[in-house]
Amino acid sequence: GKVALPTASEYIRSNSNQSSCGNMDQVYNSTTCDDTSWMHNNADWWMLSPLAGYSSGVFFVLSHGNVYFRNAKYTDGVHPVVYLSSEVQITGGSGISSDPYQLM
Repeated sequence: GKVALPTASEYIRSNSNQSSCGNMDQVYNSTTCDDTSWMHNNADWWMLSPLAGYSSGVFFVLSHGNVYFRNAKYTDGVHPVVYLSSEVQITGGSGISSDPYQLM
């Protein structure tokens, strides 16, 4: 696998409330989407996605879950993700430090 920042579309797909939060227009200014996204973590963080037509603009998630864009010159947190091959199996464990998932 590879480690990177998530894209805006991956953040949207992480939401179980697809009827209200299933596209960029809905999630862009919607605080209803933060409670139903497994990626929401109450922190500001950058996404990998640049903003089309705005050379220094990058999408980011605010601590309350809204997706915005801002100039890349600012400092914010990161929320790296691991991209796994479809052949990798995740087994065992609950995902906490004392009982981690196992990748095979």
